[in-house]
Amino acid sequence: MIVHALHEKQDARGYLTPDDMRSVAENLRVPLHRVNAVVSFFPHFRTTPPPTVDVHICRDMSCHLNGSVAMTERLSQWAAGKYSSDDVKVCGVSCLGRCDRAPAAMVNERLVASANDERLQRAVHALLDGENPRFDSDHDTANKASWEMDIYKGRPHYEIAKRFVAEKWEPQNIIDALDDAMHLGLGGPGQRAYKKWEDVVNAAGDEKYVICNADESEPGTFKDRDILLAAPHLVVEGMILGALVVGAKKGWIYIRHEYYEQIERCRQEIQTAKTMLPSVFLNFDMDVFPSPGGYICGEQTALIEAMEDRRAEPRNRPPQIMTNGYKNKPTLLSNVETFSWVPLIAEHWSTSGFVAKQRHWRDEEKRLISEQKQKGVENPRIDLARIPADPLPKRLFSISGDVAQPGVYEVETSITLGELIGNYAGGMRDNKSIAAVALSGPSGGVLPSVIPAKSLNGGRFPDNDLDVRKLQLDIGAARRGGYVLGAGIVIYGSGCNVLAEVVANSRFYRNETCGKCVPCRVGSYKITEMAERLYNGEVAKAELTGFGDIVRDLNDVMAETSICGLGQVASKPFASLLKFFPDVAEAACEDRTER
Repeated sequence: MIVHALHEKQDARGYLTPDDMRSVAENLRVPLHRVNAVVSFFPHFRTTPPPTVDVHICRDMSCHLNGSVAMTERLSQWAAGKYSSDDVKVCGVSCLGRCDRAPAAMVNERLVASANDERLQRAVHALLDGENPRFDSDHDTANKASWEMDIYKGRPHYEIAKRFVAEKWEPQNIIDALDDAMHLGLGGPGQRAYKKWEDVVNAAGDEKYVICNADESEPGTFKDRDILLAAPHLVVEGMILGALVVGAKKGWIYIRHEYYEQIERCRQEIQTAKTMLPSVFLNFDMDVFPSPGGYICGEQTALIEAMEDRRAEPRNRPPQIMTNGYKNKPTLLSNVETFSWVPLIAEHWSTSGFVAKQRHWRDEEKRLISEQKQKGVENPRIDLARIPADPLPKRLFSISGDVAQPGVYEVETSITLGELIGNYAGGMRDNKSIAAVALSGPSGGVLPSVIPAKSLNGGRFPDNDLDVRKLQLDIGAARRGGYVLGAGIVIYGSGCNVLAEVVANSRFYRNETCGKCVPCRVGSYKITEMAERLYNGEVAKAELTGFGDIVRDLNDVMAETSICGLGQVASKPFASLLKFFPDVAEAACEDRTER
């Protein structure tokens, strides 16, 4: 693979020379232009010597909220005044996946969590003096022994895969279990997981693949980071079960390169699995694929393009990857957490435990909606109503920002935002009140502390003004309510500049667009330009209505015509500000003072 070969060359020297690229092309017998195309696209590859000390500081969401941009400017000035650019370089970068320890930084590709000027300056001095300073570790946050998703507390791993082989389970049993459990994909739009598995099983051909998308790059999202360290056996076994069901002979865990500890841990776990399941690995192999960088690689078809040694530009669909994925073959591709729940679901597929609770939940939901229909309710839904059932299924959320204890929490999907903040995240930091929340990183926009009546779901939700803390963190409830729910929740407390945060979120999408399609490439730039104009006080109050109309039109066009999800959501941060924070927009028009 071109990407692997380039990684090896760059690891040896720190950058890629023309001779390196020619060598890769010759050894792999590919045209040089293909190697150049890969190198020029991915941000991890560099063609000039790196400085002796390279400092990258996250500039997104929770890190931005905690002053990372100002810190970057201070450290850049400090470095420029003391060292040459060959010695030290300081720059801002997109989300590093350590939002719970903001602001986060990487120094020579090693983690400095909860960074400040003094810590980073010490690291710079130490490296220039030839010392090896102590860096931070993700192991510090990844000890999650209480997770219910891990069925192997106190017993050997991979028992489910062993039983699958020894007891000759029917693949359809696993698919039915995923269906009965109402298991949803937990890395994207939340579609039913069983359908992907079923589609790959039914796809023509004997050559099939299974891939885990661990390219966790959405700002505010870091749950997969902890799973990959604390419970990699669940990911590996979930993929093995997927391979046994669909008939795949090869699998990869595609991990962002900034997760260097996770890459090593997963490689170790794969070797453990091979030792414990020798019969399985007679017909199946698995490896780790370190990403060459870029947020766009989280989009599943772009990820596959990267694995096929091309620029990570999303594909037009159809066809879907379940029939035409890696190497144009049927491919089962799911998120880290999605695979991690599979062993638990598989263990209980024939019992009255977990799956029975799911069936009860589904039946009860249908009953409640049926009751509303009988009463003549035009658009029946249960919204925030609590279902009188056994404990509902669980999932993991990342929460960060202005909360006292940011982190990864396994919670019931019946939980509300207020309960997640109060019962798990330690409440609001410094007793702040909520100014705004982002329930899906930047992709869902921002919601105010009180959601106006009839402002969501086409004017059908909520019936009355609603405290945002009462929103249920359940994908079904979010769909019915018309709000976007992801895995990364960021809380903005009182005193924050909501407009400044929205501008930063808009810049993230502008910076990360792959540039393939015009709506996203031009639209993300235009949206950011308009947000910056408002922030800089360059929009007159009389212009604001027309200004908002343009943003809404751009939002609609980008959502309808962009190839992938990035372009479809790039306008959401700014559009949501104009919709839910009109007072902030008006104040920006009036306030032309220096910010």
